[in-house]
Amino acid sequence: MALATGKTGLPQASAGQSAVGCCAKFRRMTSSPPSSHPADWPVAAAIGLLAKQGFDATSVDELAEASGMSRSTFFRRFGSKEDVVFADHERILHQVNDRLAESKLEPLAAVADAALLVFDHHLRNPGTSRARYALLQAVPALRDRELVTSHRYERAFLLYLNERLPGDGRGEYKAVAFAAAVVAVHNAFLRQWLRAAPKEENPATDRKRAVDLASELQALTETFRPALPGAAAAPPGPTVVVTILSGPVTNKDAIAQAVRDALP
Repeated sequence: MALATGKTGLPQASAGQSAVGCCAKFRRMTSSPPSSHPADWPVAAAIGLLAKQGFDATSVDELAEASGMSRSTFFRRFGSKEDVVFADHERILHQVNDRLAESKLEPLAAVADAALLVFDHHLRNPGTSRARYALLQAVPALRDRELVTSHRYERAFLLYLNERLPGDGRGEYKAVAFAAAVVAVHNAFLRQWLRAAPKEENPATDRKRAVDLASELQALTETFRPALPGAAAAPPGPTVVVTILSGPVTNKDAIAQAVRDALP
């Protein structure tokens, strides 16, 4: 979520009607994501410079200048070169915790919804996310830090589940497994997106990736729900009935009968 982007297999993304149906249960990303959050701009500038010049070849003074701040301010805000690489995820982790605390969804769906928030952050900041990915491939030491960042999201999901699910111990380890599985599925979609050629990506393909991820997370919640006591099934979506009547129809009984006939 800085989420681990190492080399592992990718699940097949679902598409079609099931993905659209699933997305109704989570918050939909905007059709045209706005520019990144202002708080992330110094981070983006620093990561971009590190990716361009090389991690070891870039000094803190150069990073501070690129970020538009003094050396002392840079250290107060970020701490080190390693810290600045993942600094935007401090803000996103706070957003995840806030989203979970405010969620009206059932617990498993709320966790899936929070994971979509993290994926949306990457889609809104493609330059920063891809520059960070390049850094991680070039600097092995940063991968350990990435795993720590990923684990913080997993822990946030688990703490939320432990608070919302019955505390009788029956689902304790299954909640651990679910939190880890959500992070793993998110990571797989994130890797797939990061490895795609930027010229092949556009708002339409980004939206499809978000829909496909939502579909996979929905399937994951349905897999785990029977094993987790207290994880109520998500309410069914609305039934939409479409019927066509030939010519002008003013008889309400005829209209009602046509609708009844069209019901599944």
